[in-house]
Amino acid sequence: MNADDKSPSLIDPLEGFLGYQLRRAAFETMSALLDSYSEFGLTLTEAGVIRFAQANPGCTQAEIGRALGVKRTNLVPIVNGLMSGGLLERTPADGRSHSLYLTAKGVDRHRRIAKAGLEHEQYFFGDLPDKTRKLLMQTFRLLRDKGELLRARETSAASK
Repeated sequence: MNADDKSPSLIDPLEGFLGYQLRRAAFETMSALLDSYSEFGLTLTEAGVIRFAQANPGCTQAEIGRALGVKRTNLVPIVNGLMSGGLLERTPADGRSHSLYLTAKGVDRHRRIAKAGLEHEQYFFGDLPDKTRKLLMQTFRLLRDKGELLRARETSAASK
């Protein structure tokens, strides 16, 4: 028996936990989105950087990192890779900061991943009533904010 086979008699002790259900749902939806983006040779984070650069021309790498929740050191090779791939370019902004812009190739890639993202969103969430969608959006934002607040408190306590 391999790990993917489920025993029909196996009781799932986590089934009643919201966090467990959220993690499983997030895994399934994000895996499908990753599969879509991988057709364009991109990871989820790379696609996220492209989406942010398109929506915010001239933004900085640090701003995108904060928005995506990616550490600066982890974002550097991602941005460098997108630049090497001809999708993104940097221009000096002020001091050590650089503004990020999509190249023509990047704009085309953005168009394609945006379309794939909308198709993904429609598949997983398109049949939800507006009221449910709004409630889920509000709930997920609240959970995200609570998590970020907890992480900030832990970081602050650890630095003291």
